Amino acid sequence: MNTSNVPYNCVILDDEAIMIKIIERYISNIENLKLVGSFTSPVDAMAAFKHYQQVDFLFLDIEMDVSGFDIARMLRNNVKFIVFISSHSIYAISDLVNGDKLLVKPVDFRTFHDAVNQLISKTR
Repeated sequence: MNTSNVPYNCVILDDEAIMIKIIERYISNIENLKLVGSFTSPVDAMAAFKHYQQVDFLFLDIEMDVSGFDIARMLRNNVKFIVFISSHSIYAISDLVNGDKLLVKPVDFRTFHDAVNQLISKTR
């Protein structure tokens, strides 16, 4: 995946702790992905972004107390890839303007892995 062997830094923001655990496990099973933060609180996540040097992947729930779309708009310039995660597949492409991919819950490992690979291959 990453030919330079430098890890892709990942952050998860989802208000469901179980979904965070699932995505954390998926990240740990993909070479060259490195988890640098997991958050259930959008406020905590936004505060943490001030301290990150580089975030390559943000795995972001859409429906939380604060809209994932709003968070994506605010962080678009600080993240290489934003992957929205939602329980609903009703979002139109225009809704995803600040994102790079949409994964619909429940997310299986194969779908997650394929999405990560597709995004990384775009930058080669």
